[in-house]
Amino acid sequence: MTSEAEPHNTSLAIWDIPCPVVMGRSSKMKVGVRCSAGCQLTGQQIEVHNETGATKATGRVGAAAWPGTSGLYWTDLDFTAPDTEGTHSWAVRFTAHELELPHEPAFSAFSLIIVKPPEHTVTVKVTEKDTQTPVQHAEVRLGVYRAATDETGLAKVELPKGTYELNVCKIPYEIFSEPVEVTEDVTLSIDVVAAVEPQQEYWM
Repeated sequence: MTSEAEPHNTSLAIWDIPCPVVMGRSSKMKVGVRCSAGCQLTGQQIEVHNETGATKATGRVGAAAWPGTSGLYWTDLDFTAPDTEGTHSWAVRFTAHELELPHEPAFSAFSLIIVKPPEHTVTVKVTEKDTQTPVQHAEVRLGVYRAATDETGLAKVELPKGTYELNVCKIPYEIFSEPVEVTEDVTLSIDVVAAVEPQQEYWM
C-alpha cells in the first residue's frame, strides 16, 4: 500500500515596493518564496497579476537565499505601473508546478498607489528651532509623497500641483503639520522643536 507525499507549504514575501508609483512608469520590486521544509527553490517562477488576472511581471528566483533568512529565494521583478491614478490591488503567485516534490501554491496580495506625473518640486528645509542646526533623517510627507532630509536638512519631493498636508516627523521633535498649496516650485523652511516629555506621577 502506498500513500502520496504530503505537499510542502510555501509562502511569499514582497518588499521594496515603491510608493507612490507614477502612472505608466517602469519600476522594480522584490519577491521571495520559501518552502516550509527548506527545499531549494532556485529557478522557480514567480508571477505578478493585476486585478483582472493579467500577468504584469514574471521572474525566476536566484540560487542564493536572502541574507539572514532560512531559505527565502528571491528575485527583482520589473513592472510597468498602470495608466490610471488611484490604488490598485495586485497579487504575486507561486504555482510550484515545476518542483519534483509536491508543494502547495502560494498567493499574496499587495497594493500599488498610482499617481499623476510630477509637475513641481517642493524643497523642504528642516532645522531645529533653538539652535538653527539642520535636522537630518526627518520624514517629510506631502499626502502620499514622501522623502527624508539629508545631512543638510533638505528633502525634495516631486509632485503634481494641488493642496497637500505637509507633515514633518522625527523623534524626539514635535510633529509639524500644515496645509500647503503647490502651484510652482517652492522652498519651505520648517523649524521643529523638541517634544515636551509628560510629567510622571509619583505615588507616596
